[in-house]
Order: sequence, then C-alpha cells, then structure tokens
Amino acid sequence: MIHEKHITVQYAETGVNGKLKPVNILNYFQDIASDHSAEMGVSAMDLFPKGLAWVIFQYQINIFRYPSWKDNLRMRTWRFPYRNLYELRQYEIFDDQDNLLISSKSSWVLTSTVSKKPVRLDKHLPVEMIDGLQQPVIEDFISLPEICSSDAGRSFNARMHDLDFNRHVNNSVYVVWGVETVPRDIIQTCRPTSINVNYLGESLYGDPVTVKTQCMQSGPASTFLHSIINEGSGKEITRLQTRWEKFE
Repeated sequence: MIHEKHITVQYAETGVNGKLKPVNILNYFQDIASDHSAEMGVSAMDLFPKGLAWVIFQYQINIFRYPSWKDNLRMRTWRFPYRNLYELRQYEIFDDQDNLLISSKSSWVLTSTVSKKPVRLDKHLPVEMIDGLQQPVIEDFISLPEICSSDAGRSFNARMHDLDFNRHVNNSVYVVWGVETVPRDIIQTCRPTSINVNYLGESLYGDPVTVKTQCMQSGPASTFLHSIINEGSGKEITRLQTRWEKFE
C-alpha cells in the first residue's frame, strides 16, 4: 500500500543557500508516484498504448523545512481511489532523523486520449486497486478563487523542455511560472511554505502563456494568487495560491 524511496539531495537540485528548489519537490513527487504506478502496471507508459492517460487535477503542498544539499531523505507515497472518479495520492518526505519536512497530496483523473474525457477507475484499473485494502487519503482540497486584480505579471512560451511524456506542459512547470511572478523583494528573501494548485486546462509546445499575480496578504507571511492564461485560447489553464515566509 505504501511505497518508500531513499534519496540524497543533489547539488543541481538546490538553489539559494543550498536549499532544494520548489520545482524539484514536485519532481520528487512525480518520480516516486511513477515508480509506484509502474509497480502496479498503471504508469503513464503502461496506459498510453491502451488509449488512457493520467491528468492531474489538484495539488496541495505544505513545506515545513527545506532540505539542503547532501541531505538524506526518506520519501513515501500511497494512493486511494475516491468515488471511482479520482485517484488521490499522498506524499511525505522525512529527514534522516524521521522529522517530517514536506507533506503533500494530489488528485488525478484517468482520461481517454481520444475523447479527452474522464473515465471511471473501476472500468480500467486492476480490481485489487479498487476493492483491495487501501490506505486512506483525505479529500480536503480547496477551490481557489478567481483573481480580482493583477499586481504583477509575466509571459512565457512553452518550451520543448517543459513537455512530459504525453507532450503536454508538465505540471511542475506551471508552479515555476507562478513562482517567478512574485515581487523581487519576496522571491529573494522568502521561500514558499505552501502551494495549492488547481489545474484547469493544458498547454502545448510553443503556446504563449501569461501569468497574472495578485497579492492577497503582505507581511511576515505573504500570500499570492496566480492565474495562468493560455493566450492562444484565451482560457485560464491553472490557478495557484502560494504562501511565502522568510529564509531560515
């Protein structure tokens, strides 16, 4: 039920002050989830020939302390089918003293690559993944409000480097885009301690996107709401909320 993995933080995964970059936290989650899914025969590469794909819907990340270069970490993850419609997945990262550093969860839908519509989990996953003994994951994701004004913004183009196996922009890239629009005085002195993401659409190679950012709360703990728009379609494709606190 629970998949574990031990890793050591690499230098290339760190940034300011030798601390793990937020994007690599999401990369860690993707790697361990993919390893676990592959063990069960339902990874992205297993499902693609069957005309199926996992599509992320929400992320909730709480960072209590950032790991540093050469830190030895223990990661664990487990999944839970929710009403046969969503695949919920929990993640935890501990240091070598068993202190919880990061806690997160995500929700996914299984979709048809032809119709692009969600399909029921019990129709396409092994029976033991639906009816077997499961470690629960609490469904308490928050729906983020629409942005009311734009205090800052930035435009990007989806690069080939940003794409995943399904040729869509990888979910971690949207977080990078959102984080990069935070005011200079915040991004140079603070780190995100919580990140909530609602994925609403997709972007492909070459798509122009614009990020609009609104400050919801300033002070020792600053909070921002981010809206990512696909300029080609005019649709909002991602909505994020980030909370920032000073460096340790």
